[in-house]
Amino acid sequence: MTLLIRSLYLATTTTTTTTAANLPSQCSAYTFINDPTRLATAPGGSANDQGYFSGAYTWYRFYGSGGTQIVTSAPVYSSCGGYYPGWYTGAMPTYGNTVTGTVCYVDANICFTWNMILVTNCGSYYVYGLIDPGVNYGRYCTV
Repeated sequence: MTLLIRSLYLATTTTTTTTAANLPSQCSAYTFINDPTRLATAPGGSANDQGYFSGAYTWYRFYGSGGTQIVTSAPVYSSCGGYYPGWYTGAMPTYGNTVTGTVCYVDANICFTWNMILVTNCGSYYVYGLIDPGVNYGRYCTV
C-alpha cells in the first residue's frame, strides 16, 4: 500500500501485482508468431506449416495483427494463407492448466485429417504446443 499526501488530503492507492509463480514454464518460454496470413479472414494460398513446425511439440504464442488464438470453429477451405486451414476442436483449459486437443484440417469436409496439440492457459493469453501438421499446405489458422 502506498500513501500519497496532497495538500491537506490523504489518499490511499492499492497496487495489485500479478505473479507468474504458479504458471507452467511454457508461459514464459515460447516463440512468438505474428503472421496476419494465418487469420481466418485471410485468403488461401501456398503457405505451408508442414516442415515449418518440427515433429516434437514446441511452444508458440500467437500475438498482434496475426491473431492471438487458434480458431475454434471451422474456417472455409483455402483460407488462412494455405489450402487446408486448421482449427482447434477441443475445450480450452482453465487458468494455469494444459490440455491436449485436436486440430482438424478443412477441405470439402470439416475434418479430413487431424493432429494433436497442447494448449496452456497463461492467464491473459494461451500458448500452444504445436507440431508439424502432417498435411501439405495445412496451416494453423488464427483469430
